[in-house]
Amino acid sequence: MSDGLLHFASPEWVDLARKELEDLVGKHGELGLKYSICEAFVDAPSDIADENGELAWHLFVDGKDVQVGCGRAETDITIQATYELALPGARLVYTPELIEEWKENPPERPDDPNLKTDGDMSAIPKYLGELHNRLAVVTA
Repeated sequence: MSDGLLHFASPEWVDLARKELEDLVGKHGELGLKYSICEAFVDAPSDIADENGELAWHLFVDGKDVQVGCGRAETDITIQATYELALPGARLVYTPELIEEWKENPPERPDDPNLKTDGDMSAIPKYLGELHNRLAVVTA
């Protein structure tokens, strides 16, 4: 995209996610800590979706080793959602103030018939919030 923004979960976005995650894991990763996550989005834009209208990406972290790629993968945590309904959250920077506000007044989320979450979300390290924020500011 000419304005420096990248389509959410596109191959270019995933490449940036890999670079940012490598940086974060290099700083915060712990030997012995392993986790993996896959995010899949249905009804994605046709110019970036697969033949089923889906766009997915995954990450695997093992200590300081990082693997990130496009497509679905068998992971510890799987999140599925509708692409357009996930976009506002993908573009939102999570500040400490926003997180505190949400503790008091949880946001109303749109009803997403495709939303599914499998796995232990508490296993996600806190530094992945920084990965989200770094990507949010470049997500179209």
